Amino acid sequence: MYAGHAAVALAIKTRAPRVPIWVLVAAAFGPDWVELFLGLLKGRSTGEVWSHFIPGVLLGACLAALCFEVAFRRRGGRWVAIAWLLHWPADFLTAHKPLIDPGHLVGLDFYDLPPVDLAIEATLVVACAWLYARTYAPDRWQRRWVAAAAVALLLIQSVLDFGLWHQPWRQWNPSLAQARWQPHLTVAASGNADQPLRMALALSPSTHSTRARWRRTVPEAW
Repeated sequence: MYAGHAAVALAIKTRAPRVPIWVLVAAAFGPDWVELFLGLLKGRSTGEVWSHFIPGVLLGACLAALCFEVAFRRRGGRWVAIAWLLHWPADFLTAHKPLIDPGHLVGLDFYDLPPVDLAIEATLVVACAWLYARTYAPDRWQRRWVAAAAVALLLIQSVLDFGLWHQPWRQWNPSLAQARWQPHLTVAASGNADQPLRMALALSPSTHSTRARWRRTVPEAW
């Protein structure tokens, strides 16, 4: 997501008048800045993974809030943190991003459905620009500037989605979970592999599941 991140900053600004809008916009794109920095040092794939997985996003949000309050000597760091944190759910709509495990990517991947991506981001831009104009643009001239900024964001997003649309190798592939079963708790086995930990209340192998057919039985006579 591109234009949508800037739109989120506009909406947050309506609740955080003491925080400059450029700070909120920078925070809304924060994980992307981290990805760029790490990509220059460690490579693009490393930067993309470690900048967008949830522990990294949480750490970045806390550091951004702390830096704001130290540099500006005013309250409002929580709004900077919120702008940073909202980057991940916005990217979840449009791409694949790491969850807890950097190697496990999830997302609705609407980048590969460019018309849907444009509709989502356009809706977000229009709604957030309206909120911003209602709060900070009391006269018609100021509202025109806000409308012009919204149109500029939509034009940029349209160009990006147009470029994505003309890449025939792209295919929509939403992902919500890993395609393999993995136990939550394991204990070390005698070999190299770990064994699943059997809890006291674990179901026995003979327990019926919802996928198994129940056999009809006849009650025994007393």
